Amino acid sequence: MFGLETLDVLIGLMTVYFSFGIACTAIVEAISSWANIRSKNLDLALKELFSGELAPKEQFVSQFYAHPLIQSLSKGKNGLPSYIPPEIVGQVVESLVVGKSVMATLSAGVNSLPGTAESNRIKGILETVVMQTENDARQFRKAVAKQFDAVMDRASGWYKRKTQAITLIVAAILVLSGNVDSIHIATVLSTNPAAREKIVSTAQQALTSAENQAEKAKNKTTDLTVEKANAQVEIATTKYTEAVSALETSGLPFGWHGLPKDVFGYLAKVAGLLVTIFAVSLGGQFWFDTLQRVMQLRSTGPKPPDPAQPARKKK
Repeated sequence: MFGLETLDVLIGLMTVYFSFGIACTAIVEAISSWANIRSKNLDLALKELFSGELAPKEQFVSQFYAHPLIQSLSKGKNGLPSYIPPEIVGQVVESLVVGKSVMATLSAGVNSLPGTAESNRIKGILETVVMQTENDARQFRKAVAKQFDAVMDRASGWYKRKTQAITLIVAAILVLSGNVDSIHIATVLSTNPAAREKIVSTAQQALTSAENQAEKAKNKTTDLTVEKANAQVEIATTKYTEAVSALETSGLPFGWHGLPKDVFGYLAKVAGLLVTIFAVSLGGQFWFDTLQRVMQLRSTGPKPPDPAQPARKKK
């Protein structure tokens, strides 16, 4: 019995982390949409890759964005795309380079770029690519796409670091505003069988709801438009309300109702809040997967005795 009670306490904590983790993830996505973090991150990566001039006083990256293939991926005339397929990058670079040469060859086009490989970075990069691919257009496009992928791997790291910082801040605001203390919640669950029963039921409902929403989201677009940002804000608000409701309906404490009375109480409070902040920052998907496995473990339990077989007598 002790083992099942302990498991239910863990399920209760995971349910809290899962509920607030989903809210945290939704809020971070809303912030990312409003701030166009993905588009700006891609822009930084392209400016690093295409640093240099296509013609005197004509930046390579500016002409890259002005190309019809890139414009078709952008939102509005001055909008920035949030994603560009690598093969498109290879095609556009080839088009820009060849378009600068009357001889219409890759090597001539690269040689016609202004300056030297040292003064014009993109010229040095493309000279190396042309040499490695032996002036073969198909291999040139592949090599440029591969270089773009390498730069985007770094850009993905930049994006993750930015969103991780935002996630920690959002998690801290959610947890501190609601006084979501892991130690206090665990104490309440361990001494309140009714709360444990409710939170296990809430966990199952939350998992079912998340599965249904994930199925519906498969066919939705991921374009980061203003409408999408507004939708993300609404989703974030709904998820936060659901997280608070999950605590309150389970009889768990939410909100500030007085402060600790001694130093030990303050230390325990700080520790409990920090644990929750870290756990919530891991995101809803992490706790969804973890909670699913734990719920399956709980539903399996010890195998009941077969009533058809008589009990063995102890010797």
